[in-house]
Amino acid sequence: MKKIEIVKPEEDIGRDTLARYDMQFQAAAYAALQILEGKDIDCVYCDFHDDFVVRRLVNGQATYHFFQVKTKKKLNYQWSLNDIFSIKSRGQKSDSESLSNVKNSFGGKLLMHGIVFDHACVEATLLSNVHFADDVVSTVEQLKTTTAKTKAAIFLSTHFSSIFSLAPALPANEVDRHLGKLSLLPAVNYIDTDRDAFASAARSAIYKYSEIDLSFYETKEIANGLVDLVYRKSKSPLTEVAPENIEMRIGVGLDDLLEVLSISRHAYDALLNGMEPKALKQASAIQRWLKNAGAGDSLIEFASQKKVDWDIWLRNARHNYSPLDLNQLLDLLDKLYRNWANSGAGFPALNQLIEELTKNTFLERFANLDRELLFGAIASIVVKVSSR
Repeated sequence: MKKIEIVKPEEDIGRDTLARYDMQFQAAAYAALQILEGKDIDCVYCDFHDDFVVRRLVNGQATYHFFQVKTKKKLNYQWSLNDIFSIKSRGQKSDSESLSNVKNSFGGKLLMHGIVFDHACVEATLLSNVHFADDVVSTVEQLKTTTAKTKAAIFLSTHFSSIFSLAPALPANEVDRHLGKLSLLPAVNYIDTDRDAFASAARSAIYKYSEIDLSFYETKEIANGLVDLVYRKSKSPLTEVAPENIEMRIGVGLDDLLEVLSISRHAYDALLNGMEPKALKQASAIQRWLKNAGAGDSLIEFASQKKVDWDIWLRNARHNYSPLDLNQLLDLLDKLYRNWANSGAGFPALNQLIEELTKNTFLERFANLDRELLFGAIASIVVKVSSR
């Protein structure tokens, strides 16, 4: 009797399709990280009008950047003119069928966004994990100028209105404006069939945009959370959804990102207002710790403040108490943290351990060392552990 493992499947289209979709989600998640800059980008729509759409708000006006993601298994593959525009290198025809093929090509679908959304569409990008052939690159570059030279650029410019069935035909300057919105983003290094490349790029982006550094395991967890967030937004059904709810259902915004990153809005706002990066990193470590322990959001600010109170107490205590006594106290706190962390128990268990520690007669040697200050001491240990 044959074992299933030794018989090669006749096809694995399903797995290949899932991998391609996952790379699309990775690209959208990476684009969403730009929201952390706190500038114009405020939302990324997932699988809506295109693979994803980046929204910018400038002076209260919304503009859109459309992205289509196309990937290949063979990394040395180069997308050809025929792949991108359904335009042949030689013998290109201009009959209705040929023009329809151009309209329905990757490039044609992206250019259509500029027609539909007009000035609201500022750019339409074809993003890929592989390169584009030289004639594709030169064609797209020349579409941004008024002096098209390649046959493909001249063809698109000459037949633009016929390709997209526009009547009356657009004047030349309007054709140039629409064609100039098309762009290419080749060989991006943050999407792959697994998420390792995305995790590495995401860590750099998170640090760049928010000054939050992450451990290896935190990076993996957050990277997966970001891609899974885009997946959930992409699969959300749109049937009978009111326009005012579209953004919430399929859009990734700042609050969505902060939820995955376990950064409170308070800490994020502090970053934008110029808080010392080191202080924000400490606050972020405490917040991720408390969230994983099952604590509510209201405890985050309290924990950060108590950590500061403990640091002040300890600095003063080094001048007032025996080093032997202080080292013994710190050892007790380290053991308490390790016992709790190794147990995998939630915040209530930590609270109980701290309560029990307050009953230790050894603590009577120290003034003002109450339960809240001991909680700040544990928060300090968390920051120390996360920075190793």
